[in-house]
Amino acid sequence: MPGAITHIAIADKIIELVGDEKFNNIPLFYCGSIGPDAICARAGFSREDKKKTHLRDGIRNTDFLTDENQKLFHNRVSNFIDERIFEGNKYNDFLKGYVVHLLSDEFFRKTVRLEYIKAINGDGNTEQSRDLFDNLHKDLDNIDYRLAREYSFSRNVREALYTEWGYSVDGLLIHEELSGSKWYICNKFFDSKNDGFKSPKYITYRRILEFIEESAMNIVVQLSDDRMYKSLF
Repeated sequence: MPGAITHIAIADKIIELVGDEKFNNIPLFYCGSIGPDAICARAGFSREDKKKTHLRDGIRNTDFLTDENQKLFHNRVSNFIDERIFEGNKYNDFLKGYVVHLLSDEFFRKTVRLEYIKAINGDGNTEQSRDLFDNLHKDLDNIDYRLAREYSFSRNVREALYTEWGYSVDGLLIHEELSGSKWYICNKFFDSKNDGFKSPKYITYRRILEFIEESAMNIVVQLSDDRMYKSLF
C-alpha cells in the first residue's frame, strides 16, 4: 500500500536501526522490500494475484483488520518466515525485505490509510468510493517522486537495486516479474527527468516521513524478539 520508494526508505531505515552487520547482502534486502508488488509486471495480473503475493488471498480489504483475519495473516507471515528463511539460503535477505514489505503494508492500513479515509469522508466520499484508490495512489506517487530526489538514503539505493538479479519466490513470483518491476520503479522514480510532481492532496510528505520512521521501528520490534515471529534481525 505505501509507494515503492516509501518501501525502499523503510528498508533503508531498518538497516540504519539494526546495523549493516545484520545482513549478508544489503542490495537483496532492498530488492525484497519492493518484491510483493512485482506481480504488477505479470501480464493480465488481477487484484487476486496481488492478494496472493501479499499473503492476503481470501481476505477482503475492508475486513483485513478484523481479529480473525489479522490472526490468519499473521499465521501466514509466520509460516512464510519459518518455511523460506533458513541458514544457508543465499536469498534470505531478499526474503527478509519481502516480509518487511508485508508488515509495512499492514501498518499503513492501520495508520495512514485510516487517516486518509477519514480525510476524504469530509469530501463526501466513502471507503467504497471508486475514486478512493486512484486519489490515494496519486498522492503516494507524488510523494515517492519527492522521496527519490530528497530523502537522505544511507547509500545509493538505485545502484544497490541493480546489483542483484535472478531471484524469485517459489509459487508466488518469477524472476522476470521481479526484474521487470524493479526496472519500472527505477525508471519512473529515479531516472525520470520530470520534476513537476504535484503536492499531495490528502497525505502530506511530512506524514510519510513520520510513517517511514514509525513503520521501521514497529517492524524491527516485531522481527527481533521471537515473540510474534521468528527473529530476523
